[in-house]
Amino acid sequence: MDDDTATLTPSTYRVTFLGRGLGLRSSDRLILLVCPLCSQRNGERMAAFGTCVWCGYEPSVRDEEPVGVMSAVDISMSKETALCNK
Repeated sequence: MDDDTATLTPSTYRVTFLGRGLGLRSSDRLILLVCPLCSQRNGERMAAFGTCVWCGYEPSVRDEEPVGVMSAVDISMSKETALCNK
């Protein structure tokens, strides 16, 4: 299997699409590694097109979220869970 981390550069960062899938974003392009719609993994050559080769999903820039950043909904749910566990 291809090593997708080989395509990382200092200006490239990992993204998800509303918390699903996985992509790499640089200033000029998107590499779609795992489709958020069908959960299939694109091979390295096809991932570079930025579209899912399996279902044709084309990611929207507005749905991108950097990996590791929690959304406002995630934060509020985490606080509620912490309060319930006390």
